[in-house]
Amino acid sequence: MRRLLANLLHLTFSFPLLLRLLSGTEATPLLLAETRRIDPPAAAESGMPFFTQDQNGNILLAWSDTLGAEGHALRFSRWMGKAWSAPETITKGNDWFANWADFGSLNVLPDGSMLAHWLTRSAPENKYGYGIRVTRRDPKTGSWQQVHGMSLDEQQDYAGFLSFAPGTGYAAYLSPPAHSGHGAAHGNGDHDHRKTLRFLRFGNGGKPVGDEEIDADVCSCCPTATGRTRDGWVVAYRDHRGEVRDISVLRNVNGKWSEPRTVHADNWKINGCPTDGPSLVARDERVAVTWTTRAGGVAKVQAALSANQGEQFQAPVSIDDGSPLGRPVIAAFDGASYLLAWLERQGDGVELRLRRLTHAGDALPSFVAAKVPLGRASGFPKIAVTQDAVFVAWRDQRVRVLLLPKEEVLRRSR
Repeated sequence: MRRLLANLLHLTFSFPLLLRLLSGTEATPLLLAETRRIDPPAAAESGMPFFTQDQNGNILLAWSDTLGAEGHALRFSRWMGKAWSAPETITKGNDWFANWADFGSLNVLPDGSMLAHWLTRSAPENKYGYGIRVTRRDPKTGSWQQVHGMSLDEQQDYAGFLSFAPGTGYAAYLSPPAHSGHGAAHGNGDHDHRKTLRFLRFGNGGKPVGDEEIDADVCSCCPTATGRTRDGWVVAYRDHRGEVRDISVLRNVNGKWSEPRTVHADNWKINGCPTDGPSLVARDERVAVTWTTRAGGVAKVQAALSANQGEQFQAPVSIDDGSPLGRPVIAAFDGASYLLAWLERQGDGVELRLRRLTHAGDALPSFVAAKVPLGRASGFPKIAVTQDAVFVAWRDQRVRVLLLPKEEVLRRSR
């Protein structure tokens, strides 16, 4: 036993980690206390990384592989503490709508089942006609079965930008208006490409048991974000009021949806969708939202905090370092702060930067996590936080992942 303890200490594991290993509460092997690249078993030209966590806090990474003539595949892998597991294929096909900003996702439910979504075209020749497909993984057999599809017969319009509330069977997504019956072909007349925001619930076995419109006019191609507070659901999205496209939230408390509330009146007026939506994290009373604005021609990445479940937000906090490309994401870091990632221009290049934001609204020093390609090629960065480490994902010719011990993040963000 003494030799085991000595060997573990020699590997520089933190003392809390050592206690969990000895108590048998650690779900996966321990993480070495070093910053390192841990790229997943994804193919060349892979992209669209997406993190999720299971009920024990273990990290899963989903991504899209390019298969040439066979199209694309949605796959995932588990972090096993020292390496990724062999990839599992969720689904594949040659009728996909593959887009840098509207991408698939994975969600693990409390019973161990999983829900995943991806996008398919209604016909190969339809440039924008696509819809959402959802599949479920049985926790006992490990088999995947498609359980739902939305707007699959759209010819010139689309449904997309779905976001699951982590760990639940609830999701928000964008859809054409339901004036001809939800899921019917649209794209003609006054409703051309107008988008509504809908909220969807999956019941036992993955069967959809509710699908309702919660905002009748929203920005048409910005990602959505969904979370759960102590008393209900909260959805963040880019609203559409005339041509002003600021971030709004909707709250569901006691089964009733609130009216949209603007997180902050940036008054960004733009005749078109910026394709850069909000990121949200919610827990108990606290809600934090981050987003990009270019109101007045000045690019900013901002974050706003709420201590009453999103009913009101404090004045936004500046997150960027003066020259943001945008695409921010936020996650809970510890009991007193959040962690944010975004893309920042630096000279002729782009850097993926991290910054902690305290619950009191103090933005701590930022630091560079990685150099990334300019333009859409880098995709939307993603982060995930465990009790001991931070995972950062982006695209640079293929999916890349960086692992940072929390102690290192704390050291670099003081």
